[in-house]
Amino acid sequence: MTSVNSYQSLDETISKHATIFADQLKRAAATASKEEEIRIAAATELTFIQREARIELKGRHEFTIGTGRADSVYDCVIIEYKNPASADKLSARSGAPGNKKVVKQLKKRFYDMRTELGRPLNTMFGVGCDGNYFIFVRFRDDKWEIQDPIEVNPHSTERFLWALFNLGTRGKAFSPEYLARDFGADSKLAQDGIRALYDTICATDDPKAQTFFQQWKILFGEVCGYDVNTPSDKMEKLGESYGVYGDLRPAELLFALHTYYALFMKFLASEIVTFFHKLPTPLQKIIQAGTSNKLKREMEELEAGGIFRHLNITNFLEGDLFAWYTTAWCDSIEQLIRDMGAKLDGYNPGTLSEDPAGSRDLLKKLYQQLFPQTVRHDLGEYYTPDWLTEHVFDKLEYTGTPEKRLLDPACGSGTFLVTAINRIRQWYDDNRERCPYSESELCQKILQNIIGFDLNPLAVMAARTNYLIAIRDLVGHMGSVEIPVYLCDSIMTPSEYSGLTTGRLGEAQELQTSAARFLIPTEITTNHDYLAKYVEQLESCIRNGYSPEEFIERCRDEALPVTIENLHTDLYNTLVKLDNENKNGVWARIIKNSFAPLFIDPVDYVAGNPPWINWENLPTDYRDSMAPLWQQYDLFRHKGIKARLGGAKDDLSVLMTYVAHDTYL
Repeated sequence: MTSVNSYQSLDETISKHATIFADQLKRAAATASKEEEIRIAAATELTFIQREARIELKGRHEFTIGTGRADSVYDCVIIEYKNPASADKLSARSGAPGNKKVVKQLKKRFYDMRTELGRPLNTMFGVGCDGNYFIFVRFRDDKWEIQDPIEVNPHSTERFLWALFNLGTRGKAFSPEYLARDFGADSKLAQDGIRALYDTICATDDPKAQTFFQQWKILFGEVCGYDVNTPSDKMEKLGESYGVYGDLRPAELLFALHTYYALFMKFLASEIVTFFHKLPTPLQKIIQAGTSNKLKREMEELEAGGIFRHLNITNFLEGDLFAWYTTAWCDSIEQLIRDMGAKLDGYNPGTLSEDPAGSRDLLKKLYQQLFPQTVRHDLGEYYTPDWLTEHVFDKLEYTGTPEKRLLDPACGSGTFLVTAINRIRQWYDDNRERCPYSESELCQKILQNIIGFDLNPLAVMAARTNYLIAIRDLVGHMGSVEIPVYLCDSIMTPSEYSGLTTGRLGEAQELQTSAARFLIPTEITTNHDYLAKYVEQLESCIRNGYSPEEFIERCRDEALPVTIENLHTDLYNTLVKLDNENKNGVWARIIKNSFAPLFIDPVDYVAGNPPWINWENLPTDYRDSMAPLWQQYDLFRHKGIKARLGGAKDDLSVLMTYVAHDTYL
C-alpha cells in the first residue's frame, strides 16, 4: 500500500494555495472596474488548485436559475461577485447597502435552486465576494445564518476554498434530509437491512456472534434502564415497522438496529479519512468486490481497523461489538453491505468536513429516524441539544483554552466533547498569529485534554466518529492518534480498582464479561502505556501462536512489569482458549478500555449530561455491586428487602456527580 506521506492531502493543498489565492483577489480588487474581473481572477487560481488537488470543479457561470442569473454556481455553492469600485462593493460594516444587496441576492438564489433543482436550503452555501471581503450565507436550523463580513486573507480564503472543494464537487451533500430518505426508518434499505441483521442474530449459532451479542446485552442493560429481554407494545410496533412480526425478541432487534447504525458510521468515518488523505476508499473496494468471499474479506479488513490503522488512528474500532456479522455471513448480510455501499457512493464525504456542526446533527437525526421518540424515551436515550451544551460551557466560562482539561463521564454521542473541540479551534483561530504552537501541537493538546467515557458501545462509536470529524484536518499532522473516548464504567471502575471504596487492592483485578471472568494483574493496570503495550503483546502473541513463556519473554522485552508470572500466563491461556473457541477478537481491547478511568490525570472540568436512570430500573447485579457506594456517600437510606427489590427512587445521575467530583476533578 502506498505510504500516506507520498500524498499531499487536500488540507495541505488548500492551505498552501490560500495565501496565493487571497493575494490574487486583493490585487484584482485594487484595479478592477467591473465584477467580472474578480470572477476571472478567482477562476484562474482555481484552475491551478484543481490540477494539484486532482479534483474537478464543474462551475456554471452567468447561470440562469429561476428569474435571475447567478455569477457562478459550483454544485451546492452559489457565488455572487461584486465590483469593488462600485456602490455595490462590500464593507466591513454589516449593514452597508452592498452587503444587504448581496445577501438578498443569495437568498433568492437559494430559493430558486430549491424550486428549480430540488436542492434543500440547508445543503447550499452562499458566498458574496468583491475581492476585498467575503460574506458567507447558510440556511441552518430553520433560519438564515449570515456571517459578518470578513476581509479576504489566507484564513477566510481557506474557508471559501473548503466550501468549494467540499460542496462544489459532484455528489450529494451529507444532509439529514438526504440521509433520512436513503438510510432512515422509512427507506427500503433500512427495513430490509435491519430485518436481515435481526434474522441472522436470531438464527446463528456462531460462537463469536453470540458472545458479542451477550456482552452487548450486559453493557447496554446497565445504561438504558430497560429490560431488553421483555417485549412491550412499543417494541412490537418498532419491530413491525421493520417487517418483524410474531414472537418478537426485543434484545435481538435492538442489537440489529445498533449494528446497522454502527455499520453506517464505520463507512462514514472511513470515507472522511480517505478523502482527506487521497487514499483508496474502502467503499470503492467494497463496491468492486466481485464475489461474496471477496466482499467478506474487505469487510473483515475494515472491521479489523483497515484504513484507520493505516493512518495510525489506533483505537477507532477498539472494543467494537458490532463486527459479529462477518462471522455469521449470509446472502442477506451481503446484500445489505452492497446496497449500503452503493447508496453511500453517491455522496460527497467532503461536505461533512466543511460543516462539522451539521454533521453532528446528521448522526443525531439519522438515529432518531431509526428509533421513534417513544422507544428512545423508554430506553433512557436523550440527546443533549446543542444550545444547552453551549449554555453549560458559558456557565463554566469555558472559552476553549487548549491547556484546560475536560471530561464527560457519560459522553453519549459526544456532543459536549465536540462542542469543546469547536471552542478550542475557535480560540486557536482567534489567537493564531500570537499562538506559540503549531496545528500538530494543537491536535495533541485536544487529544490529551478532551476525554469521554461511556458504557454504551454504540454511543462510544458515535462519539469517536464525531470526535474524528471534529479533528479531521488535523489528524494528518500526527504520527499516531488515540481518540480519547473509552468504553468503560466511569462510576464503578474507580471505586472498585482505585481504592475509593474501603476494599484493599489485591494482586489481580477482576473483569466479568459474557465470555469469561478475567483476572488482570494489578501491576499492569497502574499505567496507561503499560496496559496499551501489554494488550498489543496479548493480541500479537495469540495471533502468532506463541506459548505463554514466549508471551512473558516478549513483555519483558518491552520493559513491562510481569513479576507474578502465573497471573499473566493464566490470563493469556484464558484468551487463547477463547480464541480457539472462536469467541475472541475483542477482549484484550475491552480490558484496555475498562481501566481507562484509572489513568487520566485530574481535569479542570467535568461537564456532560449524566444517565437519568432510577435505582429501581438498574439490573439487579449492577444495583447490588454499587450499593456500597450509595451508602458511602450517604445517598441511599433504604435497607434490606426494599433496597434489593428496587424500592428506592434514587437516580444514578446523583451518584455519578459525587463519584466524578471525588475521582476526576
